Parts: sequence; C-alpha cells; structure tokens
Amino acid sequence: MVQEPAIKLSLYASGYCEAHASVVNPIHGKGKTKFYAVWALLQIPNIGNVLFDTGYSDHFQTATHNFPSRLYRWATPVTLNNKNSAKNILRDQGIDTKDIRYVIVSHFHADHIAALADFPNATFICSTIAYQQVQHLSGLKAVSKGIIHKLMPTDFKDRVQFIEDIADNITVNTYGITEFSFLGLQNFKLLLLPGHARGMLGFYITNPDNNILFATDASWNYNCYRAGILPSKIVKLFIDSWDDLVTTMEKLKNMEESEKRITVLFTHCPRTLNFISNEV
Repeated sequence: MVQEPAIKLSLYASGYCEAHASVVNPIHGKGKTKFYAVWALLQIPNIGNVLFDTGYSDHFQTATHNFPSRLYRWATPVTLNNKNSAKNILRDQGIDTKDIRYVIVSHFHADHIAALADFPNATFICSTIAYQQVQHLSGLKAVSKGIIHKLMPTDFKDRVQFIEDIADNITVNTYGITEFSFLGLQNFKLLLLPGHARGMLGFYITNPDNNILFATDASWNYNCYRAGILPSKIVKLFIDSWDDLVTTMEKLKNMEESEKRITVLFTHCPRTLNFISNEV
C-alpha cells in the first residue's frame, strides 16, 4: 500500500479572551485564565493550504459594536495584537490570504470564525446542523449561543460546502465518533464532536511519527478532561447539549487510551500553547 504524503500541521493563536478559572475547573480553579484562540494551518500535498478555524481578528470589535452583540464583547473581553491575526501570521509565512483554498469551520462561535472575511477565495466547510442553527437563531438568542451574524461573510451561503455532502466516506468509529473522510485523503479525517456547540467538528491526522487529535472545544483543559472535571454549570446557558458534552469527552478518552501515539489537543487549553508556532 502506497503511503500518503505527510500533512504539515502548524498551530497558531490569534488573540484571547479572559474568564475566571473556576469556569473551567470549578473544583480547583482560582484567579483568571486566558482562552487563546488557536487555529490550524494544514499544508496538504496536492490539495494546498487549508485552515481549520481562524481565531480572533479586528472584525470582532466591529461586529460587536451594537447590541445585542455587544453583550458578547462584555462577557468575553478580547485581547488581540494585530500582528497575531491569521492574515498577518500567514503573510509572514509567505502565504497570501487569497491562496487559502479551504477554511474548515469547527463551529460558529466568534473566537473561531472572526477572520473568515479575510479569506475571499476560500471555500468554507462545516457541518449542516451547525449552519442550520446559525440560520435559525437571531438577536439575543443567537448571542447567547456565541453566534455573531456580522462575522459571517455576506457570500458565505454561496461559498459553503457541507461535510455531509462532500465526504468520500462517513463512518462511526469503534468509539462511537462519526468520522468524515474527504478530499481523497486517508490520513486526515474530520470528527463530529457534539456538545459544546451544535455540529462541532474536530480533526484527526495520522502521520508516521505521531497522530494528532484536535478536539476543538470538546474540553477547555486537558487535565480536567483526563480527570473527568466538567466546566462550571453556569456555562450551560450557551452550551448546546450538556449530555452530549459529557458523552463526547468519554468517547475521546476511550479513543486516546486505545490508539497508539496519539496527542489530544483542545483549542483553548494552556497545554496546546506548547504546540503553537507564534509568540503570544
């Protein structure tokens, strides 16, 4: 069997918001903690440059200027050095924003999509149910679920492809997690990780040296995830399904414990900062 060329994965952080540590760890959390908005650049042979999420950008301040979206800004104060926006990080790497072929949207919370408008040539990929929720929610209800409609490019509907429609294969793995193979790749899969947000996606890369499972916001902290410590129940207001959150964490733990050479990373976990390529 011919081995597929390795996918080059680079992780970056574009801004952060702050919250009390007890939100993440209601048992031991003290003081404030930073939720860095980590996103991924995937350089895939024969495919090109693919982004998984985008982090924050200056579009966030514009989109949350008026009510009710301004409530999101108040609830999650954002800090962003413009040099760390996705477009500027990529340009420092010699990659023009117009050369990004796909942007995979894990889910539609502002810290994951605030720079979508900076990639005018990209095709957007997301789950059907995630996009349906965006369309059906408005006003304060949308904000309570982390959705800021003004962060969506005006032509998003014309440029989006749903993973359920374009997948080469859709399977449920041994651990009960739905996997999507697409773009003809066998060493890269999108994973459906419900709970934190409707139709949330993560990804799994299998390379010869190490397997990376980027589980997005299935947990906010690796140590809490391993210890079975759930976030404060105050966040139930914007969590899509608490039961699914718990179930997804258990499935991920079973997968991590059974697979070989696997590294599990979460978007906002401090441990993930050890893997990013920019200074924050």
